[in-house]
Amino acid sequence: MIRRAAAPGLALVLALGAGLPGPAAAAIPPASGGELRVLLPATPRVGDPAQATAPQDLALVRALQATLVEVDASGGLAPGLLAELPAPEPGGTAYRLRLRPGLRFGDGTPLRAADVAASLARLLARSGPAREPSPHAWVLLPVLGADAVLEGRAVAPAGLEVLSELELRVVLAFPFPELPWALAALPSAVVSSRGAGAGPFVLDGHEAGAVRLAPNPHAVRGLPFADRLLLGAAEARGAARALERRQAELAIRPEAVSDGAVPAAPLTVTLLALQRSRLGAGTEAVRRAVEAVDRAELARRFVRGPSVPLETLVPPAILPGRPRPRPGRLATAPAPRQLTLLVPAGAPEALAAADRLQVKLHDAGIRVSVETAPPERFAARLAAGDCGAAIGSVPVLGLRPALAAGQVALATRGPAAARQAMAALAGLEGPAALARVAELERSLDLVPLFASGQRASPAPALQGAAPRADGGIDPGDLWLLGGGAP
Repeated sequence: MIRRAAAPGLALVLALGAGLPGPAAAAIPPASGGELRVLLPATPRVGDPAQATAPQDLALVRALQATLVEVDASGGLAPGLLAELPAPEPGGTAYRLRLRPGLRFGDGTPLRAADVAASLARLLARSGPAREPSPHAWVLLPVLGADAVLEGRAVAPAGLEVLSELELRVVLAFPFPELPWALAALPSAVVSSRGAGAGPFVLDGHEAGAVRLAPNPHAVRGLPFADRLLLGAAEARGAARALERRQAELAIRPEAVSDGAVPAAPLTVTLLALQRSRLGAGTEAVRRAVEAVDRAELARRFVRGPSVPLETLVPPAILPGRPRPRPGRLATAPAPRQLTLLVPAGAPEALAAADRLQVKLHDAGIRVSVETAPPERFAARLAAGDCGAAIGSVPVLGLRPALAAGQVALATRGPAAARQAMAALAGLEGPAALARVAELERSLDLVPLFASGQRASPAPALQGAAPRADGGIDPGDLWLLGGGAP
């Protein structure tokens, strides 16, 4: 197995990352070898793409897994495990997918079309202690028969048809041109029945609070450059010290902890979900009070990482612009005198925003009680309407308006609302998408607040650490000047 080729645009990355003139940097070939130590907000614990949502877990998934389609360095699509990019059949409700021949998972077992179908179907299956579908079920919601799996009437959607060892056909419930982008999203990575992935690395154990990974000899794009990858954790000051002392090569955190820190696109959206079942006729009055809050101030004062105020439910990195202002509607009912505002535990930015809204709503005559709940309990209370309003954050992984809106709707209002959002936005971009998203925001009783992201802080010798359009860094493309030789 050969080492992977230099990533697209690597000459530019070299020029920026190494601080060298363009021609000189372009003349330096990527070096193989060495150990890469990456510091994250917490030690990764979840390597399953169907369940990972935290930044540290998504970093582990990127190291272990491979998707059918990839988002390349320029932000476009490229074949991943597929032999070519999928194109819709006439009518736009079916796609044929053909795998590259000879693919294997990291444990050496062949990767076939049946594995793809089973891996994708996992996103809809109810599993875990709560017997809930994956938080990333949005990937499969446009597929024919997805609702039957969600309701427990089938084990796999009828729209996933295995044609041969290398081919499968995906039949959709409605035309959805964004399907190739859904197949490029990290949750759609293909996992074997034994949990093996097909990414650049494989699990190799644990040491000193870090996950140790070794190169995957069967990786579709060849061996990664590094001989070993360690994914550990450190708070901001500890990460800065580790980089200074050459005890780490990269820190991925909200804060910049080195001079060469590079911001990723702010793709995690934080929003307020109003519970009409509790607020009743006062819902519109609460909305108007929240919309009067300066969202730019929220983003500037309470977010540690790169941030922007949200104009819609979709991050501006995916859908830039501002929807046309709607005619103002006066509240026809008085605002409620009291409001319970629910926030997930362990979410400092959401809690800070809740504290700020508590003050602002008090000025509007609404007494707010802020409550926190563990993530699982938070999700259950939100689904049951057991609060007046809730503030939550959703890491958006689908890079098209229909996918992003579907993911947000699934996290806040459930599968039916997510499917409706995706169907309503299918094929839309620009002003048409902005207008439709604004309508969804109202119909779903959601108020966008801000979007946030992470920063990649590399050591001077590390190359290839520029975040891609989806906010992630491909660990297989990271390499050290001189291959890490002393």
